Amino acid sequence: MPTQFSRVAVLLAAFASPLSLAQDKPAIAPPPASQPTPQPNPTAEAPAPRITDKLKRDAAALLPIVSTDLARGFLGATSLLSEPAPRVVYRNRDLGLAVPERVYRTMTPEEQATLTPRACPPQFYYETGYGSPLVYVRLLDLAAPRFSRKDHPRLLDFGYGSIGQLHLLAHLGFHARGVDVEPMLEALYSEPSDTGSIGEGLAKVYTGQWPAEPTLRHVIGGQYDLITSKNTLKAGYIHPTPPEGQTVDSRKLVHLGVSDAMFLEYVHDALRPGGLFVIYNICPPQNPPDKEYIPWADGKSPWSREEYEAEGFEVIAFDVEDQAWVLECFDKLGYTGGKPREETAKDYFCWYTILKRKD
Repeated sequence: MPTQFSRVAVLLAAFASPLSLAQDKPAIAPPPASQPTPQPNPTAEAPAPRITDKLKRDAAALLPIVSTDLARGFLGATSLLSEPAPRVVYRNRDLGLAVPERVYRTMTPEEQATLTPRACPPQFYYETGYGSPLVYVRLLDLAAPRFSRKDHPRLLDFGYGSIGQLHLLAHLGFHARGVDVEPMLEALYSEPSDTGSIGEGLAKVYTGQWPAEPTLRHVIGGQYDLITSKNTLKAGYIHPTPPEGQTVDSRKLVHLGVSDAMFLEYVHDALRPGGLFVIYNICPPQNPPDKEYIPWADGKSPWSREEYEAEGFEVIAFDVEDQAWVLECFDKLGYTGGKPREETAKDYFCWYTILKRKD
């Protein structure tokens, strides 16, 4: 079986020619001269754009701003993604319930009446409400120089939000797992082909409050080479600091379900010795003090250096600003609307922290 290193080399070859990103099939030869050339039907609808084609184009655009083979392989794996079919998820936000269509069809009319359909086109499958999964490449680029590579590395993404990065990692040979509290994701990714063996690796997703729930701790296990959290473990979500006189709606916060020290202890214990914990947060600007406090606008680390060290982590990087990379990335993904850099620098901010479990 090819090693993970050879797999990365194959995926890097996907970028050898620009045409490899633009074409999935060879050009169709023209019909013989003796046959009339078919005329296009002016009333026929153009085929819908494929999300996998978009991801391949976006990956090519991001290639110049990554620096490691792991990151380049991750982008190259877009050539292996499957195009998902449209889906419908039925949900009740108030009850925290979401079910796929096949489950909905087995419910009584009374039960069905409590649910609202949510159409999930192919783009939603890979991007959900959080944007391109390719932004995750930055976490890999940061981790790679300190990441001990091996066949089938184990990775856990805390607050994964969409399955795209897990599929890309699986195609690189990772055993990639994601955990999130959002029931919509469990319903969206409930088809047999969504999880399990993918490429030379695997992707699995879990719903619930890890590591607070003992059952989840058991099934997710440990010995992870890399645990990541993107846009979830923010200071504003965990320890909000609103202006005096303001309170924060608890529904807008992230509730760990355990104490800070216990959470960090569980993360530490879920890593193998030498494993990495990467926190990466992109944020909008915070409102002025006379406006409503935005929890997700404070993307610095929820915990101090001392708290990490007390739980057995070596602090490799702490609250490092990464705005320049994010602005370049968002510009290439078309998120900035062509605005000049000095303007987008007011719209997006970013910090990351990298920790290592001591041997």
